[in-house]
Amino acid sequence: MENAVETTPAHEFYIVRTAPGKEDKFISAVESMLAKKEDHGIYAVFRPESVNGYVFVEAHSLTKVVDSLRNVPNNKGVIRKPINFEEFAKYFEKDGEQVIVHERDIIEIIAGPFKGDKAKVIRIVPGKDELVIEPLGMSVPIPITLSIDSIRVIKLDEKISEVEKDE
Repeated sequence: MENAVETTPAHEFYIVRTAPGKEDKFISAVESMLAKKEDHGIYAVFRPESVNGYVFVEAHSLTKVVDSLRNVPNNKGVIRKPINFEEFAKYFEKDGEQVIVHERDIIEIIAGPFKGDKAKVIRIVPGKDELVIEPLGMSVPIPITLSIDSIRVIKLDEKISEVEKDE
């Protein structure tokens, strides 16, 4: 019979409640506090963009989290039950949704200073997820480079869509 030794994980994951919208300030305060303190027991702090009011913390134990974060601004408390990594691993994965865009398509900008404006795709930057656009309705057309994640296709170029239908 083998000697079975039950081991506890060296790291556990906890959820810390923060003031909604203040997650980045909370993380900055935690980072500066961790730089000053020696034996804090916190290994990582993670904030998913899609979750408001919560921050994930990887730490040695619950007591280390509670003690270390006690006086950090915007801290609203710690959820005392540790969670498995699998429960929040989905936040590490990039969305599998591909945006299909071609030159001369009409798009809407959904992020950045031109949010809500419509534009025409001038060219797609190869090797990067970027494209060059020209906003519509401007008196002077200015080429702007945007991330493909910042757009939504409104109208496909009719020539291209006819070719895709034939295939």
